[in-house]
Amino acid sequence: MSAQDNATLRVLVVSGEDGTPVAGANVLLLNEEYQEGDSLDISHAGATDKDGFHEFRNVIPKEYVLRVSFIGHENYTRRISLESGEIKIEQVTLPVNVQQLEELVVEAQGKVITGEAGLRRVSSVDLGRIPMPGSGGDLASYMQTLPGVVSTGDRGGDLYIRGGTPTQNKVLVDNMTLFKPFHISNLFSAFPQEAVQNIDIYAGGFGAEYLGATSAIVDVSLRPGNMKNFSGGGSLSPHLVSLQMEGPLTENRESFLIMGRKSTIQKYSDLIDIEEVPIDFYDIVARYSYQSSNFYCNITGMRTFDEGEINPGRDINLSWSNTALGARCRGFDETYNHPFEVTAGYSGFSNSEASPDGEERSAGIKQFFIRIDNKEELFGLPIDYGFGLNLRSVTAELAGVFTNYESFSNLSLIPHTYFSTIIDSGENFTFQPSFGSQVALGSPPTLEPRLRVTYTPAGSESSEFSLAAGRYSQELNGINDQRDAGTVFTVYRPVELEDGIQTALHGILGYKQIISSSLSTNIEGYVKRHRGIPVAKWTPEAQINIETGYANGLTYGFDVRVEYNNHPLYLYLGYGWSKVEYKAASEDLGAWIEEPIFEYSPAHDQRHKINTIASYRIGKYKASASWEMSSGRPYTQVYGFDLAVNVPSQEPLQEPGTARTLYDRPYGERLPYVHRLDFSLERSFTFASSNTLNVKLGCINTYDRDNIFYYDLNSLERVNQTPLLPYFSLKTTFK
Repeated sequence: MSAQDNATLRVLVVSGEDGTPVAGANVLLLNEEYQEGDSLDISHAGATDKDGFHEFRNVIPKEYVLRVSFIGHENYTRRISLESGEIKIEQVTLPVNVQQLEELVVEAQGKVITGEAGLRRVSSVDLGRIPMPGSGGDLASYMQTLPGVVSTGDRGGDLYIRGGTPTQNKVLVDNMTLFKPFHISNLFSAFPQEAVQNIDIYAGGFGAEYLGATSAIVDVSLRPGNMKNFSGGGSLSPHLVSLQMEGPLTENRESFLIMGRKSTIQKYSDLIDIEEVPIDFYDIVARYSYQSSNFYCNITGMRTFDEGEINPGRDINLSWSNTALGARCRGFDETYNHPFEVTAGYSGFSNSEASPDGEERSAGIKQFFIRIDNKEELFGLPIDYGFGLNLRSVTAELAGVFTNYESFSNLSLIPHTYFSTIIDSGENFTFQPSFGSQVALGSPPTLEPRLRVTYTPAGSESSEFSLAAGRYSQELNGINDQRDAGTVFTVYRPVELEDGIQTALHGILGYKQIISSSLSTNIEGYVKRHRGIPVAKWTPEAQINIETGYANGLTYGFDVRVEYNNHPLYLYLGYGWSKVEYKAASEDLGAWIEEPIFEYSPAHDQRHKINTIASYRIGKYKASASWEMSSGRPYTQVYGFDLAVNVPSQEPLQEPGTARTLYDRPYGERLPYVHRLDFSLERSFTFASSNTLNVKLGCINTYDRDNIFYYDLNSLERVNQTPLLPYFSLKTTFK
C-alpha cells in the first residue's frame, strides 16, 4: 500500500478539569484486538506537545483502539476506524482522577518518554518542589538545582549553563526572546509556577529550529487560562505579593490569564530583622487563548522590571526591564495536509548603571520578528521546516572618562531558516538530523548542521542512549565586565564583519535508565568548543569597556541525576563536574602578563556541584528541603591602586585624577566552597469546598553559613550571600 493510501490521525488532548491542553500525555494507537487490562499491542505511540497535540502519519487504514493516559487523569480508550487517505481529528477530554498518582511509565520501548541528550523537561509541579519565599515555585530557583547551571551568587539575575554565559543562552516564550528574565534576586524570574505549563531546558545539542544561541535554550510554555470556570487568588509575604485572575470568555473556547507580582523585601527587611536589601522588582504576564478542534492561538504580553544594588556598599544602582508582546497560532484542520504555525511579536530589553558620581550608562535592544513553521513529507520522511525574519535595533549610551565610545546605535535585518526530519531505523535507533542558517545582511550565511540520535537496546523498555551534536552560531554579542560581580550591566552589539561571528561545536552523550516506575537515573557527558567569545578588554578602570578582545573557550564535564518519585515522597540527587577554559592572545585582551597566549578559567568555572531535593506530602501538609554545595569560582586579586590623570583634559596640579585598580594575575585565585540548606513547611485549608488558604513557613540558609558572593575589587571587602532568612507567606485561591 502506498503512503498516499494511508491515513493520518491528529489527536488533541485537553483536561476535563479546566479545558486546557494536556502536554506530555501518552497517546497510543493499539491494534483492534486490545481490551482494557490486556498487555499493550502497540501499532503507533507518541506524546502530546505543549499544545496537547500529536499527529500519527502513514497509518494503515483499519480499525484501532486509541488509548490516551496522563498522570492524575482517567485513561481514555475508544475504538476508531481510519479510512484510506483520511485525515481524522480526535479531540480527547481526560477526566481528572486525583487518586491516580502512579508515575508515567514508558509504554512503547522508550519512544514515549525519552532521556534525549541535553534536554530537561520541567513541569509546574517540578518548580513547586523547591523551597523558596513566596506562594509557589519559580524557574530561577529550580534551574539552580540542576548540574551544570552556575550562578555567581544570590543576586544579579545571571545564570550560566554548561559553560555558556547569559548572553550565549536564549530564553523563549512563544518564540519571543526575553533577554534577561531573571530578577535581581536570583530566587525569582518572570516565570512563577502558577503561570507555567512546562519548560524545555536544552543545556546543549538543541535542534536547528532554535537559532541565534551558542550555548543553551530555555523554551517556556505558559499555560492558558481556565476554559471552564473563573478563578483567582493572591499571596502576601514580607518578600513578595502577587495577584492572579483567569477564566473563560467563551466556555471551552476562549480564556484569559493575568498575573502580577511585586517584591516587598526592601520595605519589610526591618520587620524580619535582616540587613537592608536595596532591591525592587515586578513582573506581569497577560495571556489570551483561543482553541477549537482544529485551531489554536495564544496572544501573550509580558513586562518585567528590576532595580537595586547588588552590593549596597558600592552605591551603584542597576536597573533593567523586559517587554514582550506576541501571538502564536496553529492550524490543523482536516483540509490541511499538514499542520502549520505562525508566530509574530516584539521583544525589548533595556538596562542601565548609575554610579555615585552621577554618571549613567545605558544600553538596550529592540526586536520585531515573524516566523512560520510547517510540515511536509518527502520520500516518505516527515519534514519540519520554517523560516522567519528578525528586525533588530541595538543602542548604547556610555559615560566615563576612560570610555572609548560615548554612544552607538545599529539596525539590522536577520532572515533565518531551518529544516529537520526524523528517521526510524527499526525499533532501536531514531535519527533526527536538522540544518539551519541565518544571515545578518552584509555577512555570509551561517551553516549549522545538527544531529540528535536515540538508541534503545533490543528488548528494553526502560533504558536509552542518546547523542546530540552540532554547529551553532550567534550574530549578537553581549559584553560586560566579568571581573566585577557587583554590576551586571550589559551592552549588546552586533558582530563586526571583520571580527566574525561567535560559533560553537557541541557534543553530548547520555544514558537514561528507568529502574522502576518510581526510580530513574540519567548520566550525561558533554563538550562545547566556543570560538569568538567577546571579552571586555581588561583595563585598570572599574567600568564597562565595549572595546573587546575575542577568546576561544572549551567546556567539558559530566552530570549525574537520580530521581525517586513515589507519591507522597520525592527525592532527587544531582552531581555535576565541569571545567571551563578560555584562551586568547594577551595583546587582544589587554592583559598585563608576559605570555603571548593567555589561558585562564573565567569567573563561571565551577568544578563541583551537588544538589539534593526532598519533598513529602501527607494530607494537607507538605514539607520540602533543598541543599547545595558547590566549589569556589575563580576571581582576580588586587595588586594595588594608583591615580590616573587624563592629560591634557585634566590639570595634574588641580585634579588628583581617577582611581585605578591594579590587578594581580587574572582569575588566578578561587573563592571558597559554599553550601546552603533551605526548607519550607506548608499547610492548606479548604473553605466552602472551593476556596483555599495556604500557609507556608520556611527558611533560606537555615544554618546561617557565611557564604561568599564575591570580593569587591573596588571597596576591598568581602560580600556575602543572603544570611539566615526566615519567611512566611499566605496564599488564597477561589473558584
